[in-house]
Amino acid sequence: MKGKAILLVLLLIGAYLYLSGYHVPDNLNPNDLVNKTKGAINHGTETSTAPATSTTSPISGGSSYSPEDNATVIVKDNETIVRFEVPMVDENVPALAYDLAKKTYAENGSKHIKVEAYFGEEPLLAVVVENGDFENASFMDIRRPEFRIETDLGLFDVLVENVTVTNESASVSLEYLAGEDSFWRDYARMSLAVLQDAPWVQRVEIVYLGERNVSVSIASDDLLRAVAGNMTPEEFANAVSVVELGS
Repeated sequence: MKGKAILLVLLLIGAYLYLSGYHVPDNLNPNDLVNKTKGAINHGTETSTAPATSTTSPISGGSSYSPEDNATVIVKDNETIVRFEVPMVDENVPALAYDLAKKTYAENGSKHIKVEAYFGEEPLLAVVVENGDFENASFMDIRRPEFRIETDLGLFDVLVENVTVTNESASVSLEYLAGEDSFWRDYARMSLAVLQDAPWVQRVEIVYLGERNVSVSIASDDLLRAVAGNMTPEEFANAVSVVELGS
């Protein structure tokens, strides 16, 4: 048992050394936002860079997709909200939303236009245009925190089984498919990605499912201190809780 405890501390120190050198990127552009939905970990907020326009998007079978055919429009005074569904998440989504906003403005001249893209029941991305100023259109990530976390962790070699987010904590249950040499490096990165997607939580937990189910968690403040380099490796090792479930 003592040998296992020492090995665990060494692995945690390795995770700390990796984490303390990790820098969180700033805002992403709309195309990066879609790439992130497909699996990147960075958390996009809002930007005003207009994408290249595209009126249709190819789908399977050689046919084409038009957002107007899959849209719901709500008009009230000088405000128009448009919600449309996309058949897939790809690089065309920002351009489709942007084009639909331009067509909406051309039709009714609303001072406030908001176009929301959905994949099934899941909200993905929104574009907001004020007073026809399309050069300063705002793109926003409108995914649910659970869906955001699940898709952001798609970068890693994992199978996400469940995501639970409350006012206090965020917990992710997953199967880890990569090798042991990258385990703690990925733990640090995944925990940070979860916290970026749910920044209000006080604790981040990742439950590794397998022959033995293991919960590895850390307080959000401690994770941020580690990112800032304000914790020693020993302090980081003491801050991480590792519990074998069902034992």
